[in-house]
Amino acid sequence: MALHFMMRDHGGFEGNGQTLRIVSNLEPFSESNGMNLARRTLLGLIKYPQTLEQLTAKKTPNIPTSFRQLKANDWHPPKGIYQDDLDTLNWILAPLSEKDKAQFQQINVRKTGHNKTIYKSLDCSIMELADDIAYGIHDLEDAIVTGVVRREDFEQHVINKLQHLNDEWLQQISNHLSKQLFSQKTYQQKEAIGGLVNYLITAITLVDLNETAGTKFEEPLLRYNAQHPKVARQALQIFKDFVFDFVIKRTEIQHHEYRGQQIVMELFEALASDPMRLLPNNARNRYQHAVENGLNSYRVIADYVSGMTDDFATNLYQSLFVPSNTRNHHDLHI
Repeated sequence: MALHFMMRDHGGFEGNGQTLRIVSNLEPFSESNGMNLARRTLLGLIKYPQTLEQLTAKKTPNIPTSFRQLKANDWHPPKGIYQDDLDTLNWILAPLSEKDKAQFQQINVRKTGHNKTIYKSLDCSIMELADDIAYGIHDLEDAIVTGVVRREDFEQHVINKLQHLNDEWLQQISNHLSKQLFSQKTYQQKEAIGGLVNYLITAITLVDLNETAGTKFEEPLLRYNAQHPKVARQALQIFKDFVFDFVIKRTEIQHHEYRGQQIVMELFEALASDPMRLLPNNARNRYQHAVENGLNSYRVIADYVSGMTDDFATNLYQSLFVPSNTRNHHDLHI
């Protein structure tokens, strides 16, 4: 969100688009093609096969007078690919027929908010399910182990809902799931998590979109998707909703995110004010190359900031903005 706000007039910033950019451009495994991955691999990484320009809502939020007044919900980016990487997207989709390409890149136009693409490739649908399972189940496990969530909340917002689903196994496991997950015995927690993951993986089915969604794809990688049937999808959504409401939205977590967003915006503003002075050698060379070749030089700054670890960004922020006599000695070394 923070980088998207700073890049609002320069092509935007979005995590899925940045992933494609990293593997196809930024990783130094080849001279100019990043990790030099095959088309199918890259197609599997593209969750939203359109550029941000095609997906951005027409109505733009008001610009706050200071970074501290920025409301995160107003500046969530659309999900898609950067215009700067359009050549890469076109290369990935080049083997498709024009008909398949047009259908694959169709957009669901919304009256409010950002537009969204409709279709994903087979490999991407598998990856997305794996990501959702990891988010809903393994993030829950971490939250329980670290004491972030309470057993009473879990029983009210997960167990009670699972027991209303039309699935014998879910109803059966829900009778002792809470006891296992909140047990002091690690093996019981692992058994419960393993059972849930196994259920969600084995429930996945292969769906022919030409039959179920009325598509007319010729390419099998687009025609077929991995999906959860209704009950498994509902069960996973219960876990995901619980993690979002009781972990992600916790006040302490939101405070941490807000602090990180402020750091990101101030670092971007500083680096963009005098890139040739403040960027390190590699990023400075990329910035100069972009300027000399009429490319989006702000994208280079976004690449650099987004690639920072939390500790590095914090230390750089302190180095630039915090008077030296108020910092610890180890904060001076970045």
